[in-house]
Amino acid sequence: MNISDYLIPQKNETLFENWLITCALYASYNCVLLIPVLISIKELIVKRKNIKYISIIVSIILIVLLSIVFLFLINVDVDIKKLQMPAVYAISNIWPGIKRLYGIIILISIFTTAISLGIGFLKNVAIGKKSFDAVDFLMCASAIIFSGIGFSNLVNLLYPILGVFGLVQIIQICCRKTDK
Repeated sequence: MNISDYLIPQKNETLFENWLITCALYASYNCVLLIPVLISIKELIVKRKNIKYISIIVSIILIVLLSIVFLFLINVDVDIKKLQMPAVYAISNIWPGIKRLYGIIILISIFTTAISLGIGFLKNVAIGKKSFDAVDFLMCASAIIFSGIGFSNLVNLLYPILGVFGLVQIIQICCRKTDK
């Protein structure tokens, strides 16, 4: 096993099939979506002590949840790349009784994520009632137009593009922090 096997695409592997590059792009893609939400809640959390505690608690919760998902996924008996929702497949094989509940949890999380991202975007882009209504209408219209593409197809199309934007955004945030 050589580190270049993970960094350099192999013979039959495209750049976006390389897992390390894909992980970096997908993580930065999520940052593009997350940063507007964080900006809009900065007024609610102002004490440095609270920020520290919230960061630690959220990190612990994420590590525990990701570990549980990882443990489910390592028990999958098929190629994960061929599954639309590998976590649902894994849970339905390991614990069939909870499949519907997990599906409902995923739908609720997608819905709440869409609402929080929409509100964060509106707060950071719209200025005044007229522009708020216009941006809100454009968001809803574009959601209807893009819904025909399908969620996973839309993510596959957008994550490399927005992933690069996210990397640029992360670099800018890091450089701005070191300038102060």
